[in-house]
Amino acid sequence: MHTVSAKTSRRWTGAGALALGAMLVTTGCGSGTQPPPAAAPVAVAPVAAPTTTGPQTTPAPGAPEDSESPTAPGGTTGTEDLRRAGGAALKAVPDSTLISIESEENGRLWEVQVVAADGTEHELDVEAGTGEIVGKPRVEAGDAGDKAEHKRRVEEAKIDYLQAAEKIEAQVPGGRITELSLDGHNGKTVWEGDVVDSGRTKRSIVIDARDGRILAGR
Repeated sequence: MHTVSAKTSRRWTGAGALALGAMLVTTGCGSGTQPPPAAAPVAVAPVAAPTTTGPQTTPAPGAPEDSESPTAPGGTTGTEDLRRAGGAALKAVPDSTLISIESEENGRLWEVQVVAADGTEHELDVEAGTGEIVGKPRVEAGDAGDKAEHKRRVEEAKIDYLQAAEKIEAQVPGGRITELSLDGHNGKTVWEGDVVDSGRTKRSIVIDARDGRILAGR
């Protein structure tokens, strides 16, 4: 009787397992069953490039404020707004004469000074763009000499603030008056005005208050 050794038996057993595995693979391939398809790659949306905008500008130090713009708050030209503010101040102090008007608080207010018939000076704040009086008129402290000086200048002036504004406007078309005051200049009573032109350059003009002649700032 021929005896198979344990080592030989293990070799045969391993060979049989390999053959059986090969048969199973062959059977699976012929059955028509296909392995599951590989997953489709996930599309990744492209990252949008950062939006580029133009350079941001910052006003240079010392740039003119809003009050030095040819256009006043509310979209009106400066001269129109000056006339509205002056008219409101004169109405608030009856029988008075306007001697000074100046743009304040970056163009948000007009500071107006009027003189009553007795020479007393009153100061008012008028809202730009609307002509509304802010608060109440303030009586300026002044002695008899101050009142007499106010009365003298008012009597000498033959053109009022509106006529003076028109003269200035004719010299600087499209400009905005930021200050206009009745004052003295070389022994004459004059209207002194500061006006900002369309290029935002401030100019000073002096007008003879008696006949409207331009004395300085042509």
